[in-house]
Amino acid sequence: MSNVAYLPGHEPAPARREAPRGPQLEDGYTQVANELLEEVMSAPLTQREMRVVLAVIRLTYGWNRKQARVTGGLLAKLTGLHESRCTKVLAGLIEKRVILRHGGSRSPVSLNKHADQWWLEDEKHTPPNPKSERAESAQNEPSQSAQNGPASKDRKDIPTPDGVGNVQSHRAAFEIFYNAGLPKKNRKKAESAFKTQARKHGDPTAFAQKLADNIASRLGTGELGFDAMHPTTYLNQQRWEDDLPERCPHAAILTAWNEELPAHIEKLSAEDWTPDSRGFQALASAWHNFKTKPRASTGKPVFTDDPGGIEFYREVFRRLARVTRVQSEDAARWCRLSWAVQQQITVQIFKGEMA
Repeated sequence: MSNVAYLPGHEPAPARREAPRGPQLEDGYTQVANELLEEVMSAPLTQREMRVVLAVIRLTYGWNRKQARVTGGLLAKLTGLHESRCTKVLAGLIEKRVILRHGGSRSPVSLNKHADQWWLEDEKHTPPNPKSERAESAQNEPSQSAQNGPASKDRKDIPTPDGVGNVQSHRAAFEIFYNAGLPKKNRKKAESAFKTQARKHGDPTAFAQKLADNIASRLGTGELGFDAMHPTTYLNQQRWEDDLPERCPHAAILTAWNEELPAHIEKLSAEDWTPDSRGFQALASAWHNFKTKPRASTGKPVFTDDPGGIEFYREVFRRLARVTRVQSEDAARWCRLSWAVQQQITVQIFKGEMA
């Protein structure tokens, strides 16, 4: 307390209190693509899962890096959850492929930017219990004898008014879809998602066959990442409604490779080059991009039809065969089709940048 006395009217002006500064961008910020942020916002995550996802984003993108080593204690500090709870939630998110771990249990993690690979399921809504309605109307409905109508066991096999079949027909239809070629993971969730989508269609078996045909077509085109897609994700995102990628003529490109490259370079057959082969999807993806996406320099795609595309790859292989390093016997160790058809490598070969 001050002992200084002031004459009336001569008191000093009170010190001005500055308003709180508040958060400022110059103190640090987290840069996230809008599309990715919207995927996180719309994902059916629990509150705890959302906290941990945001913490991982803060620890990675917030430090301008793609991945980071995180611990339960660090997550607990950021989320306010218990350390053991954070560890459990993080493990669950890794299992659902929302978070990716790059190595062993202590390796860095990152947010999976490809939301179509997340193994999530929309929130389930419990349908109203129809028992009360049946109880109220039972007295007003005439009874039906067993002789005049099907027994209760038979009645449940009759399709419902909206065209949905019985439980047995749904299970049989689901088997068609589940064995169509996608990874067989989390059968229970996949079957639940299938039933949800099948209710929107008249015939579950026809619907399942439609999905199986679509899956076979996409696997045949080598659509990038499709062979690892979770069945539940395929159903929830209604991927059968998406346009099919351009079908890549793999056999013709294999022939061009075998004919244009020197004899000491690997030769491949159609049996060697399948959707499971290394490079198959890379070639399919590059073919789609070269055929459909315009180049910045010309505003046109590299080619617009299959003959033009096959000739383009043949020319790429001719130029590769003229590279000095490829002509040596030692090139057989590294010069492989799976390497050459990566889009960036293909462009470098065509431009003559491969020394």
